[in-house]
Amino acid sequence: MSPRRLRIALVTDGLEERDVDGRPEIRNGGVGVYIYNLVKHLLDLADGHEISLLRFGAGRLDVYRDPRVTAVAIPRHGLDRYTRWLDLPHASLARRHGYDLVHYPNQFGGALLPRRVRRVVTLHDLTPLLYPHYHPWQTVLGYRMLMRPALRRADRVLVDSAATRAEVVDAGLAPADRVTAIALGVCEGFRPGVRSDDFARRYDLPERFVLTVGVLEPRKNHALLVDALAALHARGEPVGLVIAGREGWGWQNPLDDPSRAHLRPWVRVLRNVPDADLPELYGRAAAFAYASLHEGFGLPLLEAMACGTPVVTSRSSSLPEVAGDAALLADPHDAASFADALRTILRDPALAARLVAAGAERARPLSWRRTAERTLEVYESVCRGEVGSPES
Repeated sequence: MSPRRLRIALVTDGLEERDVDGRPEIRNGGVGVYIYNLVKHLLDLADGHEISLLRFGAGRLDVYRDPRVTAVAIPRHGLDRYTRWLDLPHASLARRHGYDLVHYPNQFGGALLPRRVRRVVTLHDLTPLLYPHYHPWQTVLGYRMLMRPALRRADRVLVDSAATRAEVVDAGLAPADRVTAIALGVCEGFRPGVRSDDFARRYDLPERFVLTVGVLEPRKNHALLVDALAALHARGEPVGLVIAGREGWGWQNPLDDPSRAHLRPWVRVLRNVPDADLPELYGRAAAFAYASLHEGFGLPLLEAMACGTPVVTSRSSSLPEVAGDAALLADPHDAASFADALRTILRDPALAARLVAAGAERARPLSWRRTAERTLEVYESVCRGEVGSPES
């Protein structure tokens, strides 16, 4: 452990709340889930260290409901996105509060933070650079102009997978000994066997369906899954498709294409499903399909595995690494490839059972507590002035 008490600040601009039946919960996708669970477990592990949360707007984060949360408000204005990347507000807060370390868990930050303030950044993926047409131009411009200086000024860069680490190092964005891969976790509420009487009726679910979960955006490749559904029907598999997620930038419903209109009775698009309902939604699916073109990790894979659902995912980026031997892999550019893999699961109960068992083993050790433990080790190492390992 560190020989002294540390003052650690996390910039929480990637954490958005919503109210569900009077209960606050995370509104946004994987980044929000990451920040929430990282902070939640850091509070239990801090062992005397002080954890503060920096956020734009109101200083309270109701989603935690934890008196140990110290939230420091930053006044809002129209350039919040850019001041986060440039650190115009965070630099003054770091000086005023005497933080030992500032962590940017939402992709990157720290481009202008004074070098006397230690900083850690989490880079979840490089998709704005690799797939710029799937992101707003402002985001792409910010990545192109500010990401490299932010990563080079960081004391440590955290990534979610070995695949993303290799991409960062190979692109020369940061030295290998300052890039550490820390796997994400799965929440304890994701488990098999969760059932309620009116669930299927409430969501108007097909009797048998394939599920996909994730932000509704072009990169998630929902159109390919609709085409895979058409191929399944053509091969005598009358299965439905459920697409669940919050609507993101640039998403268009694949069913708006007239060539896919005949599939409308078989497809459900569920927006903003409450967190409490996700385990049952996973558990009721005959299979889970994740056709994303590129991911830094892919949390829904773990969630589906933890809920006892067999998985098919893309043979790209970090997804084979996360899936291990607990999923079938398919080509995210070929609907027939996904249809073949799904049909294999739907027609082979023994294979589906093997994937379910392997998925449970895969998900079991990947906890948010372990993610927080390894992150805290990085904080303490950075504050001791240590350099990371080239194999981190």
